[in-house]
Amino acid sequence: DEHACQYCGFGAENLDHVMPRSRGGTHTWENVVAACRRCNLRKGDRTPVEAGMPLRSVPQAPRRHGWVLVNLGAPPHPSWQPYLAGAF
Repeated sequence: DEHACQYCGFGAENLDHVMPRSRGGTHTWENVVAACRRCNLRKGDRTPVEAGMPLRSVPQAPRRHGWVLVNLGAPPHPSWQPYLAGAF
């Protein structure tokens, strides 16, 4: 996502659940996108379709090669393990 909001394309500092967790959405790669604060607040507790905010790309798990930099430094924090399974 190049650190870009998946709704407007500007810098992203938040994560947004495409299907809100309050409506059964999961905290998985396929349901989370980068979002700027403005878009995240604007979308609120709605889906992108309901909010009239189409996604710039379909959320997906990172490819294996994207984790190379993680492995170059200190070991990842234990809380990251569920997201890194099979990455090394």
